Amino acid sequence: MKLLVFGATGGTGRRIVEQALEQGHVVTAFAREPKKVRLAHANLHVVRGDVLHPDSVESAVVGQDAVLSALGVRLPIRALILIVVACQIIVRTVALPRAAALLVELGVPILAILLSSRRKTVLSEGTRNIVRAMERAGITRFVCESSLGVGDSKWKLGVVHNVIAMPLFLRNILADKEEQERIIADSSLDWVIVRPTVLTNGPRRDAYRVGADVGHWFVPSRISRADVAAFMLKQVTDQEYLRKTPGLSY
Repeated sequence: MKLLVFGATGGTGRRIVEQALEQGHVVTAFAREPKKVRLAHANLHVVRGDVLHPDSVESAVVGQDAVLSALGVRLPIRALILIVVACQIIVRTVALPRAAALLVELGVPILAILLSSRRKTVLSEGTRNIVRAMERAGITRFVCESSLGVGDSKWKLGVVHNVIAMPLFLRNILADKEEQERIIADSSLDWVIVRPTVLTNGPRRDAYRVGADVGHWFVPSRISRADVAAFMLKQVTDQEYLRKTPGLSY
């Protein structure tokens, strides 16, 4: 089959491309920076494009048999850690008035967290462009990676993510994923929205739990990006989860 992969340079997207080629598919990797696709294969085509630009999305979609999306948003965790560390060093090495010290120690890190996690619409706007392009081209099968914590799987990422990560870092990202899922569900496509739990770079096991009962409000869970990629590729032809939102975890 001819498969188009959005988010091909991300953690899950790279594994989708690799496994699809291993299975004999002809793959088109859609990337803003094609040089980040560090894989060479006779059946791999890399196209430059921006998912926020409808014209580039439409040209990539034409002629495909199915589309997979592993679009994601990266949080600047390293930058936040550096800001926090720098602020701690400043308050311990520089003689500051109490108010200024509190501002540096607490105010600056909190402001950095709020700015880094502010509402973005890349996922929803990009997905809207993909859906429209597929409907115009008459391509129906769409497999999209979302996340546990969205829709009716809310609060299923474990206590640490529910209490800390979601309020501080993930709230606006999950809101964008909610809109992304709504756009897909309202479309005429034959879609599958895959909701993995917390992702790791571990090996592919080919053994995981799937369904609406995946995840827990207190107990954390994990799954490798390699297994998510394998499951998503199965959905290109499988009918079991058509127009459903299966959760995925070990």
